[in-house]
Amino acid sequence: MQEPTSPTIGALAVWSSSDLPGLGDQLLPRLTEFHLSTRLPDWRISFHAPFGWTRPLRTDGGLVAEPLGEYRPRRVSALAAADLTVITPAFPLGADLTGFYGGPVPGAEFFTHALGEHPVLVSAVRVAEKPSAQLVSAFAGQPYPSVRDIRSRDRLADAGLQWDVAVVPHPALLADSLVSPGALATRQGDLRKLRILPAEGSYLVLQLTPDLAGELATLPAVLEKIQDFLAIEHIVLLPTGPDAPALDGHLLPADLVLEDRIAVLAGASLVVAADEHAAAAAAGLDRRWVLLDPTGEQRWPVLEFGATKQIADRANKLLDAVHAALKPVASRRQAVIEHFDAIAEAAQRAASGRAPTRDLTAENRALRAANAALRERMFIERQRLVEQLAAGWQDSEPDADLESLRAELAEERRLHGELAERHRALAAEIDRLAADSTELAALRNTKLMRWAQPARDAYGKLRKP
Repeated sequence: MQEPTSPTIGALAVWSSSDLPGLGDQLLPRLTEFHLSTRLPDWRISFHAPFGWTRPLRTDGGLVAEPLGEYRPRRVSALAAADLTVITPAFPLGADLTGFYGGPVPGAEFFTHALGEHPVLVSAVRVAEKPSAQLVSAFAGQPYPSVRDIRSRDRLADAGLQWDVAVVPHPALLADSLVSPGALATRQGDLRKLRILPAEGSYLVLQLTPDLAGELATLPAVLEKIQDFLAIEHIVLLPTGPDAPALDGHLLPADLVLEDRIAVLAGASLVVAADEHAAAAAAGLDRRWVLLDPTGEQRWPVLEFGATKQIADRANKLLDAVHAALKPVASRRQAVIEHFDAIAEAAQRAASGRAPTRDLTAENRALRAANAALRERMFIERQRLVEQLAAGWQDSEPDADLESLRAELAEERRLHGELAERHRALAAEIDRLAADSTELAALRNTKLMRWAQPARDAYGKLRKP
């Protein structure tokens, strides 16, 4: 009797934009890791990003990503040999990444050239306008490439791609899988005790992005009408990105970790999203939501899981979108579940043809158990801290204590920012010294320096007393 074949054990590297602070930048890698680890339980899953751990963020919740490095043949070969790759950034493939990162981006070519002839798994991405020939070539022949809107597929086809590309809804439709219902309720209670959320009462969430700058004059009056219509007491502002516009209201910290942002959305009576990621997360958390999309760029992925009438291109049309949001839309969760099933199957097929590696099963199980225990410990310690703070406020003047805590928190954030800036400056100095060292070594290897060395040595001896 033939013994059953043991499952293929391998390693996956998730390429994403986790070194950016946006909601989608954090959601996509975390969802990909969570759902693939449940389907490939003994695989090792790591993360890569353009800057990775050289650009730490408070919003990443401790997610550690390796920098991709410069796009060079040796680096491409090393990445291809080490892991199978899943590409799933929040930004569109083929876009100019300097606009997202604020300057030149090392390894940006990885998101257009992939790994050359080596297979990669392109998972629920968007594609920028007029994709390059390199990007089209990167899609061709790949196992199960997928995009999250029809327009991206059409752009690839118009650029000459003759290969099947799947269109799948946004993975954030499974956002509720990242935090358990009990933990969500606990986090919401903590955020209210800390006055990060209103202490009591219902609220709507307005996501603030730079795209809304032209709607700020109209928004307050429209939001007041929506509050009256739905009997919502508070407006909570969720800033996204460093250039988010300012508006009067209950402003959330821009550096909330992903689980807290999910808790904020899960407790909202209505979410006014300004990008595809917040809209998808709200839908996945079964919240009422509308999309305010003045640029027309965010609606395309949203149409894969929402109704056209839930999308407003101007603030003065939001109330009509809210009326449309009261009618339930058929869920597309199952399509996302099937998408991750297909990614896992493609990974197993690709791994079966690779050279055998050492057994990672025990190591991966131990690492996952340790990571889960660490997250649980951090959550419990935060609970104890919140309870102590709440008890202290009850015994003293709450407003004064709250202002003192906020001042301390602001000072801690300032010091953290200074430390991060010094870290970046030190990294730049190390890079400069490394470059100087390389130049010095090259100079020493020239014929002139080698031939002149005996004369310099003799001169040095003559100068000694």
